[in-house]
Amino acid sequence: MGATSYISSGIIEVYVSGLASSREREELEFAIAQYPEVAAEYQSCQQDMEQYIIYKSVIPPATLKERLLTQLNTEETARANGTYVDEDVIPETPVRKVLVNSAWRWVAAASILLLVGSALLYYNLFTRYTGLQQQYEAVAASNATIAAASSAYRTRLEQAEQNLHIVQDPSMKTVKMQGTKSFPTALVTVYWNPASKEVFVMVNNLPQPSPDKQYQLWAMVDGKPVDMGVFETGTEAKIIQKMNSIGNAGMFAVTLEKKGGSPEPTLDQMYVAGKI
Repeated sequence: MGATSYISSGIIEVYVSGLASSREREELEFAIAQYPEVAAEYQSCQQDMEQYIIYKSVIPPATLKERLLTQLNTEETARANGTYVDEDVIPETPVRKVLVNSAWRWVAAASILLLVGSALLYYNLFTRYTGLQQQYEAVAASNATIAAASSAYRTRLEQAEQNLHIVQDPSMKTVKMQGTKSFPTALVTVYWNPASKEVFVMVNNLPQPSPDKQYQLWAMVDGKPVDMGVFETGTEAKIIQKMNSIGNAGMFAVTLEKKGGSPEPTLDQMYVAGKI
């Protein structure tokens, strides 16, 4: 592992708290000697624990030292006189209570050390888990975005290939429908295959209609208009749209009708027309 892996693994906190196995201790001591940043993190963790223990420690009473010395002198005198009695049968004394309390303080300090080590270890693991979870969510979101974009590009590529096939098909007749006098800048192209009766329309230039209006394609057959269907415009519309099929036509035209189309063309709203 590298220095970053040691720092983020939680082994430093386990080592400082005294819970590390012999193999973990050897591994970390080697890393401390090899990586200055690991050594710095170890020193920082050790100082944090020491500060916490000092903060929580209890200062012994000022008379404790004098009581201990008195107890030791008394025991030495009793031993010399042959009157010393084993400690197990000596009744509880204030000095004995002080010694017991002092021992319990050391036990409490050790417990606090383990508690701090466990808390630091838990915090480190929780931080790592949270970080990994955030990374996973970010990667998942990024993958979802990439997948969506890839699907959109694939669809557009397939449409482009289909459009190219239509335009390059030698069986297709191309009809350029120029704008009428009322709409001179309008331009629409129709691709018609008399053999398969397929008809496709491509909008070159048409103004965007209001939401309640829609363009409609017409084919003139024996002097009568035949509905070829409505088509979409704008950025969301396909470049080449398939219309109704027809096997015979003399010309095509486009009018602006109410949304959904009309059974008869509105002649004063004819935007383009073109003979075959």
